[in-house]
Amino acid sequence: FAPPPVMAPYLPLYILRSDGKAEVLVKSRKKESNIPTEDQLNSRPDAKGNVDYFKELEAGDAKEVDWRRKLGGMLIGELGSQDHPGTAKIHLPGRKKRYRSPGDFFPHLLWLATDEGADPDNCSCKFCAPDDIQVFDKPDRVKPPESVKKDESPIKRENVPSKSPAITTKPMVLIPQRSASQDKGINATKPPASKPVTGPPLPIPVARHAGPPILTPTHLAPAKCFEQDQDSQWNKYLFRPGELAWFNRGNAWGLCVILKRTLTRDHQNHDRAKYLVQPLSHPLNHPPARIIESEDGLRPWLAWSPPSPTHPGLASTPNLTYASIDWKGLSSGRFGHGDAEVDGSIFAAKAVDDSFTLFEPLANNTVTTGERIYNGLYLGGEKLWTGEPVRLRLGSGQDIMVVHAIIERLKPNSTSTSSASILLAGDIYRFSTLQLQPGVEPPDNRHLPIRLRQDMEYRNRATIPTKRTLSYWKLVQAGMRVPATDVKGRWYESSTLLPILKGAADFSRDLQRGEVGDAGQWMNARGDCNNAPGRMGARHVDRLDAFGRSIPLGTRISRGLDGSPEDAHFPSEVPAAPAGATVGPAEARGDVMQGVELEE
Repeated sequence: FAPPPVMAPYLPLYILRSDGKAEVLVKSRKKESNIPTEDQLNSRPDAKGNVDYFKELEAGDAKEVDWRRKLGGMLIGELGSQDHPGTAKIHLPGRKKRYRSPGDFFPHLLWLATDEGADPDNCSCKFCAPDDIQVFDKPDRVKPPESVKKDESPIKRENVPSKSPAITTKPMVLIPQRSASQDKGINATKPPASKPVTGPPLPIPVARHAGPPILTPTHLAPAKCFEQDQDSQWNKYLFRPGELAWFNRGNAWGLCVILKRTLTRDHQNHDRAKYLVQPLSHPLNHPPARIIESEDGLRPWLAWSPPSPTHPGLASTPNLTYASIDWKGLSSGRFGHGDAEVDGSIFAAKAVDDSFTLFEPLANNTVTTGERIYNGLYLGGEKLWTGEPVRLRLGSGQDIMVVHAIIERLKPNSTSTSSASILLAGDIYRFSTLQLQPGVEPPDNRHLPIRLRQDMEYRNRATIPTKRTLSYWKLVQAGMRVPATDVKGRWYESSTLLPILKGAADFSRDLQRGEVGDAGQWMNARGDCNNAPGRMGARHVDRLDAFGRSIPLGTRISRGLDGSPEDAHFPSEVPAAPAGATVGPAEARGDVMQGVELEE
């Protein structure tokens, strides 16, 4: 361990003015103390799993010290060391108004420290000057710069359910229809891969670093096989062989496994991914494989939540699994009326989500360290490689890890793999944002995967002209090890996935506004569908074993460029999935789950 860094000496800074209110008027026109209500102090999650409450911090609490240090640094950076009039304690005008970060509060603090007239009209914070009356109405007032907007607290495990509130657990299942103009807009408005966003080039100011020593990122090793190299490239393939996915069945959406993929050229001479998929089903009957001509016809498994079974007997019987269901009894009506293929796919997908498979072993050190190292891991419905980012349950729930090693660690004095722990080693990053200003630039990290860097450049091209903000991935922990159960799933590029999830028209509108959010906020986490977010699940020797009898006997999952020439051959006579299912606004929000075509 390295010795702790030597901190620079600092002096306390006092603001000598307060605009706080000890009392507020409530709806009954009575005055009450300006403190949180009992409901606002309630830390229990709501129906959607959100936790939003007030908590009083003691003096010296890590969060309280963190805010004071950041605000003091910003204030000195803005004013220098000169004295100014100015509160050691701030009360907001109302209970529902709160500042969520030091950068959020800094404009108000700057006003308190500098405005001798104490005129609230001179404050540019979000409460004193909402968006519709901010700087535009007062050209003589310049809004002060904000610092990093994201929480800088140390990494800690999430204490709230990992499922995004945008993903429904009891969805509707019918597909809303779209107009012809909306359907045409899907391809017409999707940004091209080569130049997704036009705008001014990214600024190249002189870098300026201050504060504690910068963490050193782990060296990013090159890909160890052809397929890994394909998946490391930005905007090439969204889906991978062996992954669980949703596919467009024409009038509804079904569940499938990706068998093969290839690239074709569209009418604009751009690369376009094409996939061969096998629909999931019950073990007594299997539909044929299908060709999906466009990624618009697929969705990641974790993008939606599976609906309830269609057979009443299955829906009302707890703890059923794909392996325990009497499928012959189901076909004879024992569980009531329903769609056996649909229910087979639902239970098969849940079983796959509760599974894992290690592949491509790299090193066996069981004699010395009790560990084996692998290049890849099927975790639930997704395929993960070393050298790529994954979403974590740690910290804010939006942190990511760039994985540098996948480790199987045996228990001491044991050679059994059934009790082994699966760990991921790598660097943890947090999405951070700076106000754009000359001389300030985030550190250039060439050890980030190209997908992360290209996607961030894409997003900054949209936000710099409109929001005047510059975002980057901030290294918060280097060389960490976390259990695989702390992984939510793959990290997906916002530039690639959001046009599909939101719909091209809505995405283009948001892009023009500079509103490019994180795709992970639209995704579930592994384990959510089984209400078991911290469970590792069943280990399988290979990927086909994980799907079991839900796919036909003799099915092969392609190894692509790493397999034989026959393995890479793409069939031409497999029926294509029928066109016609469309993506409506409700679907894009996650309010509608098109897993199957059913009655509500």
